[in-house]
Amino acid sequence: MKKINVIMLMMLMLLIGIVSVSAKKEEFKPLPCVLTLKDGSKVSGYLVNVKNAKVMASMYGQYVINMQTLFISPTPTGKGTKYVADDAKEMELTVDGKQRKYLSLYACKVFTLPKNLKPTNHRYFWELVYEGKEVLGFLSPTVWYSSSWTTFYTEESLAYTYCLKDDEVVVTYYVPETGTRMAAKKTLRMCFDRFPKMDEYLQGDGFSLKDMKRHPLDLLKVLERKIK
Repeated sequence: MKKINVIMLMMLMLLIGIVSVSAKKEEFKPLPCVLTLKDGSKVSGYLVNVKNAKVMASMYGQYVINMQTLFISPTPTGKGTKYVADDAKEMELTVDGKQRKYLSLYACKVFTLPKNLKPTNHRYFWELVYEGKEVLGFLSPTVWYSSSWTTFYTEESLAYTYCLKDDEVVVTYYVPETGTRMAAKKTLRMCFDRFPKMDEYLQGDGFSLKDMKRHPLDLLKVLERKIK
């Protein structure tokens, strides 16, 4: 995995993975936040605890990790009121003086085609890292479990995910992996299958899978042009 991806993965895991099953409560550092609920009302305070959820990427098989349940308190030392992604529109966090935005959206249901945008049963908070005029891009940590006889393997990576601004379901279109994925370009094409011009581009000579793997978010800039 490229150095920049490793750095991004570490940053995401520090935030999203800061609370795990084995983590102690005092290890979570309260973060200033503003949560916007579905009715438009806002809850301002401190994120004092979170519960993450894993959802399988429909075309890849890795588990994508996102925040799903938040505990927000008016003060950094409060217990916190529980809020879930299903009841929210978005959340803004302040981390080291910088704002991070998360949108509450469904994942694409596993074992369904991305073009159908079949939603999961629940929403998750997806960190927004790319915002164009029509296209939104997100980054999330992933984990993959496998075994060989008595050896158990865990591989961590990143999920590159997108949606259009009017969509409520996101599609994970790329996850860096160890080894070689069979039919990698076909998998990628299926993630953009509802956009005929994008499919033409992915099949054309101007597209390089190798270059895309180096700069996955640049593919969303191409999508932006193709849907005009």
